[in-house]
Amino acid sequence: MNKNPGIIIMYIAFTLLIICIIYMIFRLRYFYRHEHFKCPVCYHEFKPSLLKMLLSQNAVEGKIIRCPNCKKVKYMEPQDDFKGKIF
Repeated sequence: MNKNPGIIIMYIAFTLLIICIIYMIFRLRYFYRHEHFKCPVCYHEFKPSLLKMLLSQNAVEGKIIRCPNCKKVKYMEPQDDFKGKIF
């Protein structure tokens, strides 16, 4: 059985795409469970909606996103939910 090399490459590319999508889903799930943003202007802590996360502009470590409290669009780095808490 001699398969066309183009078909094999297409299967490999499709498999890699599925793996990347699964990784992105798990990464977003981790973010929503463990991290939030803190506005540098008003210090309001919030978790943006999934749509805002997907549509906001990415920066080095964080996002350029609008604060729901003061409505300013600023660069914000994610903050760990458990930082400084003792269990």
